[in-house]
Amino acid sequence: MEIDNILWLNISAICAVSINFLLIVLILKKSPKSLGSYKYLMIYINLFEFTYAILYFAEKPDLFTKKSAFFLIVNWTESIFPKFVACILDLLFVGFFGISIAILALHFIYRFLSITNNRHLKSFDSWKIILWFMIPLLNGVTFMITGGIILCADQETNRFMKENYPGLIENTTIIDDLYYMGPFFWPKLANSSSEEYFSWKGAGGSLIVMGLISLSSSIMIYFGVKGYRSMNRLIAQTSCSEKFKSVQKQLFHALVFQTLIPVVLMHIPASAIYITIFFDKSTEIVGETLSLTIAMYPALNPLPTIFIVKNYRKALKDVFVSLKNCVLGETRVTQVSAFSTQITTGISTK
Repeated sequence: MEIDNILWLNISAICAVSINFLLIVLILKKSPKSLGSYKYLMIYINLFEFTYAILYFAEKPDLFTKKSAFFLIVNWTESIFPKFVACILDLLFVGFFGISIAILALHFIYRFLSITNNRHLKSFDSWKIILWFMIPLLNGVTFMITGGIILCADQETNRFMKENYPGLIENTTIIDDLYYMGPFFWPKLANSSSEEYFSWKGAGGSLIVMGLISLSSSIMIYFGVKGYRSMNRLIAQTSCSEKFKSVQKQLFHALVFQTLIPVVLMHIPASAIYITIFFDKSTEIVGETLSLTIAMYPALNPLPTIFIVKNYRKALKDVFVSLKNCVLGETRVTQVSAFSTQITTGISTK
């Protein structure tokens, strides 16, 4: 990675840690009572994004795309961690992507259950909430198994890397220093420098990944549309309190923006990568773009909740007003003190 990219990744990670920590504090201290068990889901999501940001800050993988290959690479000799830990972190990055898309689907399911007051909503108020929280984790584990076993490095990928990866071409590293995984659709025949064949191994792993992404997107669309229609009916009712309607509307709007962010920053770039590598047309800039957008995701995703939910927005505004008054107060004291000093000095001179 270039120095500018690494600097940007560090800034994004620091912002993500700070913003998610702020939102966790707001959820714990300033959540409206009508939020109910939803605050536990919000804390779960923000703890995930908080951890993800720290992980990204500590160990930044290299997303390398070229022609029909897409690899997530860690050079363990450049890592601050031992080789085994660096390799595990590489797998965790894959798993965290799987967790993030499943969390979005779970988020939409909960909002629909909440808006419709569905009987299954009670499961979030009992020990069964653990089962709900296990779904994204299992999705992440599936991604890790797919990447670590099905899409692991082999002779064909090693050959491709030696011919195309900048670090190996420039002799700044060796293949044994790299731990990587990912789909490779069109490897060359062993005894050929140009003839290619279709890799069913890469296709199989990609089908699992894209299938899970498609499932998550389908759940989001289905429950999003149903939730939106249910919310409109709810707002039209007179039996519900205005406060309850307002909170539900705020949370739904926040969820819409929280959906657009990962779709734009993660789903679309990832889909673009799989399409371009399938047609053997990908370039390195595609992987570099995804690397930057993934880093931005945990920093931007909490912002809609902070600024749309009235209680959180007001709490943050009050803090800024207090800081402003404190700074202005100290400035006035300094000015008065300086003016008094001038007067005293003038009188002494006379």
